[in-house]
Amino acid sequence: MKKLFLFFIGGILALTGALSSSCGHNNDEPNTEPVDSVVFPDVVWDEDSPAHAFATVIPPAVSPIDGLSVDNFPVIDGSDSTEPLRMMLASALTDGFTCIWIPWVTDGALWLLPSYTDASEEEVERIHTVFKHFKYSNTHPSYVNLIDRTVDIIICARESSDDEINYAQEKGVTLIEKPIALDSFAFLLNRINGINNLSHEQIVGIYSGQITNWKEVGGKDTTIVAFTRNRNSGSQEKMEKLVMRGVPMIDLPELRGGSMMAPYQSIMASYYGIAYSPYYYYINMSESFRLVKAISVNNVPPTKQYIRSREYPFVSEVCACIRRDEPADSYARKIFDYLTTSDGKKIIEASGFVAN
Repeated sequence: MKKLFLFFIGGILALTGALSSSCGHNNDEPNTEPVDSVVFPDVVWDEDSPAHAFATVIPPAVSPIDGLSVDNFPVIDGSDSTEPLRMMLASALTDGFTCIWIPWVTDGALWLLPSYTDASEEEVERIHTVFKHFKYSNTHPSYVNLIDRTVDIIICARESSDDEINYAQEKGVTLIEKPIALDSFAFLLNRINGINNLSHEQIVGIYSGQITNWKEVGGKDTTIVAFTRNRNSGSQEKMEKLVMRGVPMIDLPELRGGSMMAPYQSIMASYYGIAYSPYYYYINMSESFRLVKAISVNNVPPTKQYIRSREYPFVSEVCACIRRDEPADSYARKIFDYLTTSDGKKIIEASGFVAN
């Protein structure tokens, strides 16, 4: 097992290095801006430390849920950006296996996974048993799975969408959801772009097609390339509800990304593009912060300090959701209730989110 794990790590390191060395730009202008410079104007950004590949995370000591084990852990699903929270939850409530941030070979994103280093055969078997109860379906499919009764509980970066509510009604299912954590909805630029702040009005202007050149918002005389996300994705729902608030968005299918890493890959390759993403994913999972920056909005950065105070204009809620007919004594229901207890909040904070 150890040899296999080391081989896996070596392969990831090799692939990560190859991806980094081959990452190009669509512009001949050299990137001379220091990549470690402060992102936000007049704000010392020292509160939030980004996650690092192969860093270990030990779950907090919390009170257990009586009777819950690796064998009867409910089937859990959710959005990509809440995967570390779901993993930390499983770890803390099933004897506390250590986790490690691992670069995913397909797109370079960091995922929080169990660490097999020095694990006994019994511990490895326990971890594998927990994994049988995990699904990784992204936001919209997670809601569909919950409605279709193929999973027991989901944790997603947003509440249910209109499409999901309608689908639940068609299936005769009523959902119960509640906010358990806070995040912010961040806007991403390439670090070579001198813009560090936009107003809410300017962002709406860009994404409604009224503002098309960076010089209109204090930048260079260069066309704005505005990337969007696919319908029903967590980011797209937030963009439409939190930011646009009824203003029609531009529809450019060729600039629409499907995966969570798509905005980052797009901005890394586009000096003068703009995209959006949950801040949690940016700081903990993207591993692209040396090339991509999250900017402030209305002169307020999207960091934890301003998430807690709700001063950042686009603070969003992370939600847990179960079906209303979930039995009161089921472990899905018990975990759902546990998430808003003091111990549940410890797990949420340990995963890197702000507890609600």
